[in-house]
Amino acid sequence: MKLSYPPLLMIALLCFASQLHPSFACGADLPKELRRSKTYRLLVASSEKTRRLAIANFRRESIHLDAEIVPLVAAARHNIAEAETESNLSTSTSELLYLLGSLHEPEVESVFVDALESKLLAIRILSIDILGQFQFHDSIEFLKRQLSCPEYRAMYGFRFNLLRAFTRMHHPDAVEFLTTVHPSLDGQLRHLIKESLESVTVNDFLGDDQRFAKWQSRNADSDEKGKNADIDKDKIVFKTAGYESEAIKFEKQQYYGININAQRVMFIIDHSGSMEDIWGGMSRLARAKLELIKVIRELPEDTEFAIMFYETNVRVWRKELLYATEENKLEAIAFIRRLGFGDRTNTYGALRRSLIFDNDLETVFLLTDGRPTIGVTVQPEQILADILGRNRFRHLNFNTIGIAVNPSTEAFLKQLAVGSGGEYRRAL
Repeated sequence: MKLSYPPLLMIALLCFASQLHPSFACGADLPKELRRSKTYRLLVASSEKTRRLAIANFRRESIHLDAEIVPLVAAARHNIAEAETESNLSTSTSELLYLLGSLHEPEVESVFVDALESKLLAIRILSIDILGQFQFHDSIEFLKRQLSCPEYRAMYGFRFNLLRAFTRMHHPDAVEFLTTVHPSLDGQLRHLIKESLESVTVNDFLGDDQRFAKWQSRNADSDEKGKNADIDKDKIVFKTAGYESEAIKFEKQQYYGININAQRVMFIIDHSGSMEDIWGGMSRLARAKLELIKVIRELPEDTEFAIMFYETNVRVWRKELLYATEENKLEAIAFIRRLGFGDRTNTYGALRRSLIFDNDLETVFLLTDGRPTIGVTVQPEQILADILGRNRFRHLNFNTIGIAVNPSTEAFLKQLAVGSGGEYRRAL
């Protein structure tokens, strides 16, 4: 049953819903019209299943959503307050907020702008994502303030989510802000924002030719300086003493043909029993070691790196990211050379641990030769659903390399890479 409201009553209810306080969580002090609303009652029901079924129905009948905006806004504020009280963002609340975001109305925008001050980080991250995805332009100034939050400095996933929101706005205020912020970025985010700015057109300036031309002119000089800075950063004049050879490097560093844009990177290597199989005249593990040693040797000193290795058990070389100093590189290389063969293949365990290794980690390179054979789950579909779901707002970039893998394992590695914005390579 759909409810609609007379114009004057709707205006009054919208004003009330936009100011709804967490103390109304029980609903006792709600206006009578909202207490009678089937929509509201379904969306704040104690049963998670009931809430999700109601949201699914609303999605199917989206043409009627505008008539339900009052109970939707009220339910969203109720569920946000509930999530803050319980310190847990339920799936139904997340789904409701995305559903509400599709209604591009001022009272809807106010829900998410207010939620930027939530004490629950998950609510703030989700609100940032929704404001960007649905292009709530009036929220741009509020989003800028998020750069002063401690999470922006401490968490790569938060930075990624916030800056991506600006790229989705397609608005001159957002473009100009990203242009200002870009020089302060490093690693993967610097690369991604650079690509975003390079794709800007007059449409991102809402057809304002003069403002677009002014931005292009102002951006040209800084862009040229940025290119020169990137060239200097990628250039290594001499190898550090202690390495076996000297070289000059001008191109972007790569690992199995994948560019390394990240400033903080983890290399994960499978050393299960199957890696002992001969491939190209030596064991798979021996060939993988050579490539890993090569890439570590060439890491710039300002890069932070980590090494994870797994078979039945998952272990790390060091418990934190380390700068690629000469000493750390030599210790890492010595460790890699000593690495022996293990038993089974706990791919899920390695991926889960990488997600919580360091909040500032940007990119992972996963190398394996076979399907998962041990762990909490060994089903590729379940691993993908779980890891990509957990990575939704973590935004860790998974690049995958397959050594002599079969078609099903290759498909799994490709989906993991594509689903996280990474790349897949088959080792030759």
